[in-house]
Amino acid sequence: MGNLASKFKRFNLFKLFKGRSDTPKDIDVVLKNTESVPKPETSAANASVSTLNDAQPKSLASTTSPEPAVRIDVHTAEKWQPEHYHLMRPDARMDQKRRFHAVEESLYPLPADIEEQDRLELQHLLYRFGFNARFHMPIHETLQDNELLILDVGCGPGAWARDVAETYPKATVWGVDMAQSLFEGVEVLPNMKFFTGNVMERLPFEDNTFDCVYQRLMILALPADKWDQVIKELLRVLKPGGYLELCETDPEMIRMGPNFAKFVNGGNQAMALRGMNPKIVYELPDKMKNAGFQIVSEHSCSFPMGWDGQHGNLHLVNFQQGAIGIKPYFSKVFNMTSDEFDEFVEAGVKECIEYKTFYNAYAIVGKKI
Repeated sequence: MGNLASKFKRFNLFKLFKGRSDTPKDIDVVLKNTESVPKPETSAANASVSTLNDAQPKSLASTTSPEPAVRIDVHTAEKWQPEHYHLMRPDARMDQKRRFHAVEESLYPLPADIEEQDRLELQHLLYRFGFNARFHMPIHETLQDNELLILDVGCGPGAWARDVAETYPKATVWGVDMAQSLFEGVEVLPNMKFFTGNVMERLPFEDNTFDCVYQRLMILALPADKWDQVIKELLRVLKPGGYLELCETDPEMIRMGPNFAKFVNGGNQAMALRGMNPKIVYELPDKMKNAGFQIVSEHSCSFPMGWDGQHGNLHLVNFQQGAIGIKPYFSKVFNMTSDEFDEFVEAGVKECIEYKTFYNAYAIVGKKI
């Protein structure tokens, strides 16, 4: 069973992808014995980011059609080895039995260990399903016959990079992350490579290196005053005419119960106190334009929390695992013991199901001009 298929099995995502054109081919036999699950709405979800903050869920599918699945034999893939990444630096510290990065200049509060690897793998599959696409950059046809070089910034364990490398075997996909411990034990395909680097500093690549760059969910990693610098750095490593896609969320959930609202609002306030901008997604199109990008497209998607079938249930699992990971920091924010924090999160989880909570995510595609 291939790498993606193994992730489907681990997170019980067979039902979620049944009948979709991008389902991994090597799980088709398993799918024959799997019950159907209601599919999400498929109405258009392509509007300006600046106008997408209303009180109704967005479509759970992008306007971009899912690209056909093209597979390679991932059984030949290697496990991570030190030579697969470069510029190594000590990056680990322990807190409440979880491993975190130790990069002093970074504010990123989530762990960098095996449990977080699993959560990030799940998160990738949920975003791929929700947007009904691996990416929105207009490069699918080009990837079929050309050897493009692609960069995944803040790649974590490389879930997105691996998915793209597996689907487009002619492409070469490099991932870069400051937390080298997230690379440990992960599968590395022949057309993949990991690098250690910090996008807030100079990335370890020459100017005009990549045909396209993808960056997702860095809202907890970048201070508000660093976003312009980061986008210019991404512009630097892109070739002229290359594409950049940024995917971020609005962390202000819609239809929240009192406990969950306390968690979300407290988290947003803590972000602001640390110099982050919880609403940065609405500024990204202008920041990309100011850096020298032409905006090509904008996309939106709503993610249910604990309702609307398996997709919503797994988004709630993703939240719970993230909350557990961020507990060493957030328990201090809320002045709670570990047990009190667990009870607080559990109360919020129940409210998500009751209130039919959801949140919005956005993807913005720009072209280097």
